[in-house]
Amino acid sequence: MKQKFELSLTLAKAEFIERNEGSYLGLLWYLLNPLLLFLLLLMVFSDRVGSKIQDYPFYLLLGIIMFNFFQHATTDATEVIRKDRILIKSINFPKECLIGATVLKSLFSHMFEIIILIGFLIFFKISPWNIIIYPAILFLLSIFVFGISLILSSLTIYFVDLNNMWMFIARLIWLGTPIFYAIEGQERLLFINLFNPMYYFITIARETIIYAKIPQLWLIFGAIGYSFAFLFVGLLIFNKLKTKFAEMM
Repeated sequence: MKQKFELSLTLAKAEFIERNEGSYLGLLWYLLNPLLLFLLLLMVFSDRVGSKIQDYPFYLLLGIIMFNFFQHATTDATEVIRKDRILIKSINFPKECLIGATVLKSLFSHMFEIIILIGFLIFFKISPWNIIIYPAILFLLSIFVFGISLILSSLTIYFVDLNNMWMFIARLIWLGTPIFYAIEGQERLLFINLFNPMYYFITIARETIIYAKIPQLWLIFGAIGYSFAFLFVGLLIFNKLKTKFAEMM
């Protein structure tokens, strides 16, 4: 397990450096991308949708950066096996490390987004100390993202258009997740989000970091349950299909 993690980390570092080597805008984009989206949504929704939500700018920003991590990692996972098909065909190595590297690479860029959040908290004189609980939330989120990335990466061998399909599905999840709006009082939408793992992670993060509250137990158990359920299913599917990767490409 330790060797697989170290290999995943090495691959993630190499790809992250290669992608941003010689590009100042590449590193700057990790800050500009979520910030520009945040400012746009804030201008559009703050007067109406956000007027009834306490500390709406932080509510919105935290939802954006957490969903960005989920979307970037899982979308990249739909391409990683085909992108590295030469490596898979020529070298025998733990193929799940490619998926681990994809998640870790997205985690690196997520760190830039967290810097924005901390900067906002300090600028508006809101205690940034609550963010010390975020690594625990991010750990569970990363397990969930790794699990679903294993599923997507292995199925892409059989469904060539899975990347386009997943981008559409991720967009639907974005709209269904309360990122720029609240679902209090909307029973139907709340029921739907009970089956949306991102709702649990984002809600827990908001409760602890922004509002300094202890999340309800059902939210915590839901986040833990979804994380390890998707990890188990992801490993099961990936291990069953990975032996056919080379011959299917």
